[in-house]
Amino acid sequence: MEQEKMRAAVCEDVLEEAQWLSDMIYKWYADKGIEGEVSIFEDAARFLFAREDYSFDVLFLDIRMPGENGVSLAKHLRRLGDDMPIIFVTGEREYILEGYEVEALHYLIKPVQEKKIFECLERVYRNAAQQEAYVILTGDMGVVKVLQKDIYYIEVFGHDMKYVTRQGEFFKTGSLKEALSELSKQDFVSCYRGIAINLRYIWRIEKDKLYNGRGVPQL
Repeated sequence: MEQEKMRAAVCEDVLEEAQWLSDMIYKWYADKGIEGEVSIFEDAARFLFAREDYSFDVLFLDIRMPGENGVSLAKHLRRLGDDMPIIFVTGEREYILEGYEVEALHYLIKPVQEKKIFECLERVYRNAAQQEAYVILTGDMGVVKVLQKDIYYIEVFGHDMKYVTRQGEFFKTGSLKEALSELSKQDFVSCYRGIAINLRYIWRIEKDKLYNGRGVPQL
């Protein structure tokens, strides 16, 4: 079997910390049997320049850097449509709320623990494996293939199911139990009678409301 490959970026202006992060990522690669690369960038400008020629599977991003800070860089990437997993690395907690706006995968508070780095990389690895998982649905465009990661929620009406997705609404006949059996048990959960949600898009849960990553009620 062909060895798996992964490319990580570390954007950190303190070279010693950047190198330590890089060493930990290479250690995780070795433990998983993955052929991987790590690229280190001292600031946002250097990262953006490299991004023109290379794609990355994950970005470990310091918040306090000279020039454009990490939060600003993350917002810029999202405006470009880049949904690469971003893991903020910081000594301060004041920016955590802003991280939700860019759907950051996680925050690592300095000094960073090796265990936390490995946990983040495992999430990236697992999510990447699920990126191509899909279901076959019917909509205005006929029968289409919809990626599971693009499904916001599923609502059941009798024996009909409505899938609300990034691409629009699609339909399928069956039960919610059958729908959930096709989907990732770690991403989808039944929250109300006849409704299942994708936890990727939920930020906060209240008694009768669910909020997406930008604080807007979703259901």
